[in-house]
Amino acid sequence: MHFNDEVDWPQVFLGYISRPSLADPHNPRRSVYVSTMVFLEGGLREIDDQLSGRNSRSRDELAGARLTRDIVLRRAREIAAEVPEEVHVGAGAFRDRWPGRGGMANFFMCLMKYTCTAPRWGLFLDYGPRRALAELPMVQSGERELTDLIARIATHDLRMRTRLARYWLFQLSLTIDAKWRSVATKAYREMLEAYSTRWAPVYEEGLQLLGVKFRPGVTPSQLSSMVSALTSGFAQHIAGTGEDSRESRDQFVASVQALIFAALDPGDGDDIAGALRAILR
Repeated sequence: MHFNDEVDWPQVFLGYISRPSLADPHNPRRSVYVSTMVFLEGGLREIDDQLSGRNSRSRDELAGARLTRDIVLRRAREIAAEVPEEVHVGAGAFRDRWPGRGGMANFFMCLMKYTCTAPRWGLFLDYGPRRALAELPMVQSGERELTDLIARIATHDLRMRTRLARYWLFQLSLTIDAKWRSVATKAYREMLEAYSTRWAPVYEEGLQLLGVKFRPGVTPSQLSSMVSALTSGFAQHIAGTGEDSRESRDQFVASVQALIFAALDPGDGDDIAGALRAILR
C-alpha cells in the first residue's frame, strides 16, 4: 500500500498530531508512520463507502454517527491486515496520536489534509492540464476544434469536482462546530488553489501555440482562478441538489467556453467595457 511518502507529513500535520515523528515516513520505527497512515486511510475509505452507498450500515444509523473513533478503529484494523509491517492500530495508538478531548477534531483536520494529498486526487488534478498540453498541437494544426477540447476536459473536471464537493459537503455535515467547519473550508480552498496553479502554464502554452493573446488586464493565473471558481460553483450545486443532468452539464460547458473566449483579445486592443464605451460615444 502506498501512502505518498513524498509529502512532508510532519509539516502538513503540524499542530494537529501529538508528535511530528508519528507522521514521519523516515522514522527508524517505520511502523509508527504506517500506523498513522492506516488510521487516516481507514477514515478515507469509510467516507468513500458511505458516499458510494457501499456501506453495510443503515442510513438511520449513519445519520447519528457518521465518522466516530470506533468506526475509524474498525476500518484501520481491516487495512492493517493489508500492509507487510506489523502495526498497532488500537484505541491507545489512536489517542497517542490525537490525544485529549479534541482528538477527533484534530484527526478530522489530518484527514482533510490527507485527502487533499491523496494520489487519487493528484491524478484528477493533473488529468486536465496534461490532456490539454498533449492536444493543443492538434488544435493548432486544425485536426481538432478548440471548443471540442474545452468541452471534453471541462466535462471530466466537473464530474471529478462534483465528487470532491460531495466529500466536503459530507464532512461538513459531520458537525456544526465552527472549528471543524473552518478546517474543512481551509483544506478545500487549498485544493482549489492547487487546481488553479496547474492550469496557468497551460493557458500560457495555449496563447503561444495558437498565436493569440488575452485582453488587457487578463492573466493566465486570473483566468485559471475564474474557471476554477466557475467549476467549483457548478460542482457544489450538483453535489448539494443532485441535479446532475445532461442539460446542466451542457450549460456548464457553454459557460466555461464563454469565459475562456471572453478573455481572448479579438484584436482591437480594448476590453469589453472599453469597446462599449467607444460604441456609446
